[in-house]
Amino acid sequence: MALEVKQVTKTYGELSICLDLTVAEGETLALVGPSGCGKTTALHLIAGLIQAEQGSLWSNGEDISRLPPWKRHIAVVFQDLALFPHLDVGKNIAYGLFIQGTPRAERRQRIGDLLRLLRLRGYEKRRIASLSGGERQRIAIARALAASPRALLLDEPFSSLDAPLRRDIRREFVDLRQESRAPCIFVTHDREEAAVLGDRIALMAAGGIVETGPSREVFLFPRTATGARFFGAGEVLACTIRGESPDGTLASTPLGDCRVPWGSAYDPKEPLLFIPRDALVLAGDPRVHKGGAYGLIRALVRKSIFEGERLMLEAEGPQRTLIRVDAGLRTAIPPPGSPVTLYLDQRLLRFVKP
Repeated sequence: MALEVKQVTKTYGELSICLDLTVAEGETLALVGPSGCGKTTALHLIAGLIQAEQGSLWSNGEDISRLPPWKRHIAVVFQDLALFPHLDVGKNIAYGLFIQGTPRAERRQRIGDLLRLLRLRGYEKRRIASLSGGERQRIAIARALAASPRALLLDEPFSSLDAPLRRDIRREFVDLRQESRAPCIFVTHDREEAAVLGDRIALMAAGGIVETGPSREVFLFPRTATGARFFGAGEVLACTIRGESPDGTLASTPLGDCRVPWGSAYDPKEPLLFIPRDALVLAGDPRVHKGGAYGLIRALVRKSIFEGERLMLEAEGPQRTLIRVDAGLRTAIPPPGSPVTLYLDQRLLRFVKP
């Protein structure tokens, strides 16, 4: 029951949306990108809430491009959830089943199964106004899944929740997804959420998909400069290609000369080098071990930034190049202006597309 979006386009003023992607049965695709790039519009085009100018949409081998929204059998969970305040929890969940003409006994069974899965047993008669934010999130997702949709679309449904509750809801969502084989597209601006929930990640920029791949791969080794900068996974530097060697490509960067492993192709017109954050470590860090292909970088500390789950060191390298290094939570950081030595693990370097 794959969902295929083939060259679906829509133009709004100067922004032109063009979608071309496939989501497999049972797969969750996290759609990420900067504000205004067209993520929500993409969901509306797939759901049929906005009419595409051209292109086609296929579900399980059937072209559903010309069907109205209510006949596409695509469930959407909006950011504001759009629950029916005049209906109780049970009737909210069963709404799609009622529209489909599902028998009452089957509706009751489905409601009970979903509420047990969500640890909300006994909530059938509760009013929506009496629920907490997290409970409403769960009910909205349960309603979307109840009618066994062809596809599930979610537009940042957890963005209004506080961080601890958001983590709990994510885990429950993963359990809920196992109840449905419907392909799912999950729009989020939260990089961590994309990594946790997405089997794959698609990065959208200026109306189009610029990069897609398995979550871990896109985070650690983005193939484009846009991806590297968006995910904040390291530095992107312009470089000059000096030649090839048996060990890789020789490149000259503002941080010095380095050797990039084979298998990473550069654009001859605009070669860009991606330096993953974990490729840079402070001298004395236990992650530096003998036998590595390390280069040395001399830098000056500008400041340290505590980000809750990690400590980032901001330093100024050669040619006043700004470098950010994951220093580890318990590292003693020298005061601003102090010189530091950084090791660059050249085995992790990759070229990226402009």
